[in-house]
Amino acid sequence: MNRQTIAAGWLTLRPFTPADIPWVHEVSLDPVLQRFMQVPSPYRLEDAACFVEQAYIAGGDGGRRAEFVAEDAATATPLGRVGLRLGEPGAAEVGYWVDPRARKRGVATTAVRAVCQWAVTTAGIELIEWRCEAGNIASRRVAEKAGFLIEATLRKRRVRHGVRVDEWVGSLLRDEVMADPASGLR
Repeated sequence: MNRQTIAAGWLTLRPFTPADIPWVHEVSLDPVLQRFMQVPSPYRLEDAACFVEQAYIAGGDGGRRAEFVAEDAATATPLGRVGLRLGEPGAAEVGYWVDPRARKRGVATTAVRAVCQWAVTTAGIELIEWRCEAGNIASRRVAEKAGFLIEATLRKRRVRHGVRVDEWVGSLLRDEVMADPASGLR
């Protein structure tokens, strides 16, 4: 998937570079992020380097990912990450996290809206799916604010730290992205 820089109001979404590795490592040490994401423990700088280079830069999964750093447009300070993983033709799954120092500022919602707008207008995506571990209220709130319809709780669908847990799933359709006046991206 062709990654480019995306202007999103007060945020800029840009492709990852090797210079982002120390920041990804630092953010990945956050206990909240570790609770809801599958990361090695202990999480070393080498783990971050491998992940950034293979998944975020090279596009992991055979180049089927588009990953972006969400940064403050005025200061170029990295604030979070948003990405898409392509599924079947015309479909993708969105994922995101935010630096703990930037939480509760609308970073994730703005970044998700922007990447969804980009996906439907540039990459021909018609369906974007969101999934997270049931109980991750912050992620669910972002998905709802970004326009996703929460569709179901999938029982024991996800394995987290060796234990099966429930998962929430939602979707956003191309027409909903295009009709959303709150996105402010058209």
